[in-house]
Amino acid sequence: MIERTNNETMLSDADLAGAMLRLQEELSNPPFHAILAPVAERVEPDGTVVIRLDYKPAFSGRRGLDFFHGGIVATLVDMAAHAAVAVNIGKMAPTIDLHVDYLRPASTSALFASACILKVGRSVGRASVAITDGEGRLIASGRGAFSTNQ
Repeated sequence: MIERTNNETMLSDADLAGAMLRLQEELSNPPFHAILAPVAERVEPDGTVVIRLDYKPAFSGRRGLDFFHGGIVATLVDMAAHAAVAVNIGKMAPTIDLHVDYLRPASTSALFASACILKVGRSVGRASVAITDGEGRLIASGRGAFSTNQ
Protein backbone atom coordinates (compact mmCIF):
# COMPACT_ATOMS: atom_id res chain seq x y z
CA MET A 1 0.00 0.00 0.00
CA ILE A 2 1.26 3.47 -0.85
CA GLU A 3 1.37 5.84 2.07
CA ARG A 4 1.31 9.63 1.75
CA THR A 5 3.73 11.47 4.03
CA ASN A 6 4.37 15.19 3.65
CA ASN A 7 3.00 15.05 0.08
CA GLU A 8 5.58 12.40 -0.81
CA THR A 9 4.72 8.88 -1.92
CA MET A 10 6.30 6.22 0.28
CA LEU A 11 6.23 2.53 -0.62
CA SER A 12 5.60 -0.12 2.01
CA ASP A 13 7.93 -3.15 2.19
CA ALA A 14 5.40 -5.22 0.23
CA ASP A 15 5.13 -2.49 -2.42
CA LEU A 16 8.94 -2.27 -2.61
CA ALA A 17 9.15 -5.99 -3.36
CA GLY A 18 6.49 -5.66 -6.08
CA ALA A 19 8.18 -2.56 -7.49
CA MET A 20 11.50 -4.40 -7.67
CA LEU A 21 9.85 -7.24 -9.59
CA ARG A 22 8.28 -4.69 -11.96
CA LEU A 23 11.67 -2.99 -12.45
CA GLN A 24 13.30 -6.34 -13.26
CA GLU A 25 10.49 -7.06 -15.77
CA GLU A 26 10.95 -3.66 -17.44
CA LEU A 27 14.69 -4.28 -17.81
CA SER A 28 14.46 -7.88 -19.01
CA ASN A 29 11.57 -7.65 -21.48
CA PRO A 30 12.87 -5.62 -24.47
CA PRO A 31 15.25 -7.67 -26.68
CA PHE A 32 17.46 -4.56 -27.02
CA HIS A 33 18.13 -4.74 -23.28
CA ALA A 34 19.71 -8.19 -23.73
CA ILE A 35 22.57 -6.42 -25.55
CA LEU A 36 22.91 -3.76 -22.85
CA ALA A 37 22.42 -6.08 -19.84
CA PRO A 38 21.20 -3.44 -17.37
CA VAL A 39 20.98 -4.51 -13.73
CA ALA A 40 18.12 -3.54 -11.43
CA GLU A 41 19.95 -2.34 -8.33
CA ARG A 42 17.02 -1.23 -6.17
CA VAL A 43 13.77 0.66 -5.77
CA GLU A 44 13.83 3.14 -2.91
CA PRO A 45 10.85 3.86 -0.61
CA ASP A 46 10.16 7.14 -2.44
CA GLY A 47 9.83 5.22 -5.74
CA THR A 48 13.27 6.14 -7.11
CA VAL A 49 14.72 3.35 -9.24
CA VAL A 50 18.44 2.67 -9.53
CA ILE A 51 19.88 0.81 -12.53
CA ARG A 52 23.51 -0.22 -13.13
CA LEU A 53 25.09 -0.54 -16.56
CA ASP A 54 28.50 -2.20 -16.75
CA TYR A 55 30.99 -1.16 -19.42
CA LYS A 56 31.56 -3.34 -22.49
CA PRO A 57 34.08 -2.49 -25.25
CA ALA A 58 31.14 -2.45 -27.71
CA PHE A 59 29.81 0.60 -25.81
CA SER A 60 32.92 2.67 -26.61
CA GLY A 61 32.74 6.00 -28.39
CA ARG A 62 35.90 5.32 -30.46
CA ARG A 63 37.91 2.29 -31.47
CA GLY A 64 40.91 1.89 -29.21
CA LEU A 65 39.57 4.26 -26.56
CA ASP A 66 37.67 3.17 -23.49
CA PHE A 67 34.72 5.39 -22.61
CA PHE A 68 30.95 5.13 -22.94
CA HIS A 69 29.46 6.42 -26.20
CA GLY A 70 27.00 9.26 -25.60
CA GLY A 71 24.21 7.23 -27.19
CA ILE A 72 24.62 4.57 -24.52
CA VAL A 73 24.39 7.24 -21.83
CA ALA A 74 21.23 8.65 -23.45
CA THR A 75 19.78 5.15 -23.67
CA LEU A 76 20.43 4.68 -19.96
CA VAL A 77 18.63 7.96 -19.20
CA ASP A 78 15.64 6.84 -21.28
CA MET A 79 15.64 3.34 -19.77
CA ALA A 80 15.79 4.59 -16.19
CA ALA A 81 13.21 7.36 -16.58
CA HIS A 82 10.85 4.95 -18.35
CA ALA A 83 11.37 2.37 -15.61
CA ALA A 84 10.55 4.89 -12.88
CA VAL A 85 7.26 5.77 -14.57
CA ALA A 86 6.44 2.15 -15.49
CA VAL A 87 7.09 0.95 -11.95
CA ASN A 88 4.83 3.74 -10.66
CA ILE A 89 1.91 2.96 -13.00
CA GLY A 90 2.42 -0.81 -13.26
CA LYS A 91 2.71 -0.97 -17.05
CA MET A 92 4.95 0.15 -19.88
CA ALA A 93 5.01 3.83 -20.76
CA PRO A 94 6.30 4.78 -24.23
CA THR A 95 8.70 7.69 -24.47
CA ILE A 96 7.23 11.00 -25.67
CA ASP A 97 10.20 13.27 -25.09
CA LEU A 98 13.74 12.93 -23.75
CA HIS A 99 16.39 15.47 -22.81
CA VAL A 100 19.99 14.65 -21.83
CA ASP A 101 22.70 16.95 -20.51
CA TYR A 102 26.19 15.44 -20.82
CA LEU A 103 28.37 16.79 -18.02
CA ARG A 104 31.63 14.81 -18.34
CA PRO A 105 32.98 11.80 -20.23
CA ALA A 106 31.99 8.42 -18.83
CA SER A 107 35.04 6.19 -18.37
CA THR A 108 34.85 2.40 -18.13
CA SER A 109 33.50 2.49 -14.59
CA ALA A 110 29.97 1.11 -14.25
CA LEU A 111 27.28 3.75 -14.63
CA PHE A 112 24.41 4.15 -12.19
CA ALA A 113 21.12 5.73 -13.23
CA SER A 114 18.95 7.06 -10.43
CA ALA A 115 15.50 8.01 -11.71
CA CYS A 116 12.75 9.70 -9.74
CA ILE A 117 9.21 10.62 -10.63
CA LEU A 118 8.50 14.30 -11.11
CA LYS A 119 4.79 13.83 -11.81
CA VAL A 120 2.47 11.14 -13.13
CA GLY A 121 -0.84 12.17 -14.63
CA ARG A 122 -3.61 10.42 -16.58
CA SER A 123 -1.84 10.83 -19.93
CA VAL A 124 1.79 11.84 -19.22
CA GLY A 125 4.39 10.89 -16.63
CA ARG A 126 7.64 12.76 -16.12
CA ALA A 127 10.86 11.57 -14.51
CA SER A 128 14.29 13.00 -13.78
CA VAL A 129 17.53 11.00 -13.98
CA ALA A 130 21.06 11.41 -12.63
CA ILE A 131 23.82 9.26 -14.16
CA THR A 132 26.85 8.75 -11.94
CA ASP A 133 30.00 6.68 -12.30
CA GLY A 134 31.41 4.19 -9.80
CA GLU A 135 33.13 7.01 -7.93
CA GLY A 136 29.87 8.95 -7.54
CA ARG A 137 30.74 11.67 -10.08
CA LEU A 138 27.79 13.10 -12.00
CA ILE A 139 28.20 12.12 -15.67
CA ALA A 140 24.87 13.21 -17.13
CA SER A 141 21.41 14.31 -16.13
CA GLY A 142 18.18 14.00 -18.01
CA ARG A 143 14.43 14.22 -18.04
CA GLY A 144 11.79 12.30 -19.89
CA ALA A 145 8.08 12.41 -20.62
CA PHE A 146 6.17 9.15 -21.09
CA SER A 147 2.68 8.19 -22.18
CA THR A 148 0.71 6.76 -19.26
CA ASN A 149 -2.53 5.99 -21.10
CA GLN A 150 -1.36 3.06 -23.23
